[in-house]
Amino acid sequence: MKILLRENIYFVIGTIIITPIYYYLRKGEQFVLDLLFVKIMSVIFLIYNLPNFIIYLDYYKENKNTKINIDTENNSIGIVENGISKQYKITEIKSSIYHLGIYYKNRIDNAMRWKMINSDLAYWDLEFKNGDRYYISNLLVDFLHDNPIVDNTKYRFRMFQYINKSDSKEAVELKQVEEKNRTEKFVEKFQSKSESELNEILNNKSKYQKEAVKAVEIIMKNKNVG
Repeated sequence: MKILLRENIYFVIGTIIITPIYYYLRKGEQFVLDLLFVKIMSVIFLIYNLPNFIIYLDYYKENKNTKINIDTENNSIGIVENGISKQYKITEIKSSIYHLGIYYKNRIDNAMRWKMINSDLAYWDLEFKNGDRYYISNLLVDFLHDNPIVDNTKYRFRMFQYINKSDSKEAVELKQVEEKNRTEKFVEKFQSKSESELNEILNNKSKYQKEAVKAVEIIMKNKNVG
């Protein structure tokens, strides 16, 4: 909420400062605040915030009757949902998936994405071996900037982090994605190599990184060689 409030303050102050300057430079006249301008800015302000309101409402609806207590010393997780209290061992977790904003994919590919007003909104899809499943927003547990609470946690990245219980997109491990991106870089690097140079890498796999070998295999396959 602090981030949302701060970004909106910046938006309002920026609008108040920039609009009169722009108007004066373009028209050569002093800007006069009127009702039409207020209406237009109100609509823009609403559109600017609408995705965030939807996400907050979604998180509130899912977690309004949920409490979670993570005890890392005893490797246990206590969850109270709709007044029903349950205690689990971390070893009982079947699946742990962090749904993060697309901005945080920069950790993997360094694509220099811009941080959006809703980038810090995320949720945790937590499923236990007995079939119990919870969707925990980071308004309840601020997991976003810490190392994963559960080993082998996987990730999904989306532009808007509303809770999607039917999301069929495959979650990925950070290591898997890092390897994929290193392979892609080797593919670009090796494109100009001759067939004999590529074969030299394949014939001496132990001397090269596995991503480099994989890249050569991809290139050779695309060239229908071997």
